[in-house]
Amino acid sequence: MKHSGRKKRRTKGKLKHIAAAVAGAAIMSSMVLPGIPATVAHAAKNTSNQSAHTSHHETRKSESKHQAAPDNYEDVVHVKATAYAPGPHDNDQWGNKTYLGTHVRPGIIAVDPDVIPLGSKVLIQYPDGRSSYAVAEDVGGAIKGNRIDVAKWTVDEAKDFGMKDAKVFILEKGDTK
Repeated sequence: MKHSGRKKRRTKGKLKHIAAAVAGAAIMSSMVLPGIPATVAHAAKNTSNQSAHTSHHETRKSESKHQAAPDNYEDVVHVKATAYAPGPHDNDQWGNKTYLGTHVRPGIIAVDPDVIPLGSKVLIQYPDGRSSYAVAEDVGGAIKGNRIDVAKWTVDEAKDFGMKDAKVFILEKGDTK
């Protein structure tokens, strides 16, 4: 019985660290993704910290609020989303470079430019209530039609992502083809 309290404290501590990491990533994303206001990143930070202190039921309730369409968007595309990582394992001879010459990193997606123009700023919403901002900077041999590939830091993160249905709200269409 003594050990259950200790384990609970460790788990709670880990959740705080995860929430802090998510908040940091949100803030860093606002620096990396031009045109996405810093207030969006700070709102994500507050949501992450708050969710670490709420029950599972309350978290689910708040996630459903995030499923509303953004106020301003140019188009919405229903897609199958997969993930990839920099390096030859997922990105062949291009390694850590995108089609536009930038580095493969979270916040970047590979698209079919005939469906989502390169350079587009998007909001991706997943069925589980999560959402993320990204910029279309890459293409892929298997990314044809209504498919996107979401960049992750590692191959393991990309594998864990799997394949998901998603809605992509095009917030600002890119003009690079």
